[in-house]
Amino acid sequence: MASYELVASVQYFDLFSDADEHQILIKDTRTHEQREYRLSPVDFIAFLSEIDLYNNSHQNTEKFVHHIEEQYLNIGNRIVR
Repeated sequence: MASYELVASVQYFDLFSDADEHQILIKDTRTHEQREYRLSPVDFIAFLSEIDLYNNSHQNTEKFVHHIEEQYLNIGNRIVR
């Protein structure tokens, strides 16, 4: 079982990461839907770097969410259980 830690809350999404498994869990706080993704180690580090940059900036949240979904949280990385 993955051990997730909250890394960011963006719009109506909570983003969690599991560093041991290189996994991301995204929870929609409106619909309570959740999805898991497994990234390569390089992509996982890049994802966390983008989260860190976002947390230190004033980016447009909608644009940021679209970017991370397109770049990292896509169907190719999704874990189907």
